[in-house]
Amino acid sequence: MSTGTSIPSSSPATGDLSGLIGSHLIYAYDNGWKYELYVRNAETVEFRCLIGPMFGRWSKNQPAKMVRLGADLYKLAWVEPTGTTTIVILWLDERRVHTTITYPQWMLDYPESTLGLYQDNADAIIADRERGPTYPLTLVSSTGQVTFLERRAPDDDTVIDRPPNKLPLGYDSRTN
Repeated sequence: MSTGTSIPSSSPATGDLSGLIGSHLIYAYDNGWKYELYVRNAETVEFRCLIGPMFGRWSKNQPAKMVRLGADLYKLAWVEPTGTTTIVILWLDERRVHTTITYPQWMLDYPESTLGLYQDNADAIIADRERGPTYPLTLVSSTGQVTFLERRAPDDDTVIDRPPNKLPLGYDSRTN
């Protein structure tokens, strides 16, 4: 028996992401940590930890889900090879960011394999992740300001192209 109603798709439409794709930003959390993010395309981000306890972590071609929530409000989410889940809310016009991250316990116990380019350390990360423990998860929620924002072409391999310790002096302090 049909009720005549339809069930909406389980995957929400991403909306117009043209205001997000190609965004390259540095943001500083209230606790002083700094991260860099490049929205490579509608399905991929790249990032580096510039200041904080995870300094040295960076990733190229990280698959991500993105959705436009408002005129200049976006949500990005991804699961890293470590098992870390990251959700970033960006207000580009207001230059604000809010991030919620869940870290698996093993990463907090021995993060050494994660402090580099994920793609170069994949075997060690997978071995550490499988060794665990995965649970409990540590939930971190942080708010901050976008201190640097520029538009770059999509899929530009020159944006995130080296480890954080190889960046020029003062790179993380750039503003615009």
